[in-house]
Amino acid sequence: MDPRSRLTRAGRRTLAIAALVVAAVAHAQQPIVVQALECRGEEPSWRLDAGRASAVYTSLTARGKREVVFRGSVQTLAFLAPPVTIWRGDSTHLPRETLVATVREEACRSTMADGPPATHRAVLSVKAGDAVTGCCVVRAGFDARVAPVADFAAKKPDDWARLLPGIAPAVNLCLAREGARAKAVAKAWPMNGGTSGVRILQTSGAAVDCVANTSGRGTPTITAVDPAKPPLPNAGNPLLYPAREPPPIVACGRLERAQGARGALIGYLHYDPC
Repeated sequence: MDPRSRLTRAGRRTLAIAALVVAAVAHAQQPIVVQALECRGEEPSWRLDAGRASAVYTSLTARGKREVVFRGSVQTLAFLAPPVTIWRGDSTHLPRETLVATVREEACRSTMADGPPATHRAVLSVKAGDAVTGCCVVRAGFDARVAPVADFAAKKPDDWARLLPGIAPAVNLCLAREGARAKAVAKAWPMNGGTSGVRILQTSGAAVDCVANTSGRGTPTITAVDPAKPPLPNAGNPLLYPAREPPPIVACGRLERAQGARGALIGYLHYDPC
């Protein structure tokens, strides 16, 4: 055998292995970032519900309950020990107010309620000379905005998501029919007569089966799934989360953006969910 041929084959094997390693590393390095802050304080009573781009600040004043919407962003100073997260934004009304919330990891106990301490403490300022403090829950997960785009053609034969581009209209119709009750799609599959079946997991923990026209037209039919029935083969891995705002918060497995032929977001595929 020509030594150059052996070298070429060896080189090809090396390149193939390197490609697999790069792909594995890419999956392993999906960035985990702060996605949401849920903060509460007493004396005076206030609460902050913040996502990556918007926040709602609620406080009790002498005139009653006051709710202000802010647009801003979140930043984490990871080089500090423990890390510090800062949410800063401006109000959407006039006169403009600027909210700055500084959150760090430390045991924080409510002064008005019993129970285990929260994991983070916040110092929050909306007006000059007026700062409050309280406890927070910080929710972190993969940054869905930069998650890799799903390669449907490369999916394994037993991966139901490989058929998603062709049945996405039916999936979207079923999710729209369920509305806020829908947490995720466990599986979708084509059926006879131009229809598709969609197994939807609800936020309540129950599951329903939806049958809809594959074109996405018409009215779908919804039936409850008997929990005593055997599980649907190959269902639940991946899960498909609807294309909503804010995106899902997951910090395990692998998250992919499922896009249609024209780049429209179908949803988020979550492999190996915990």
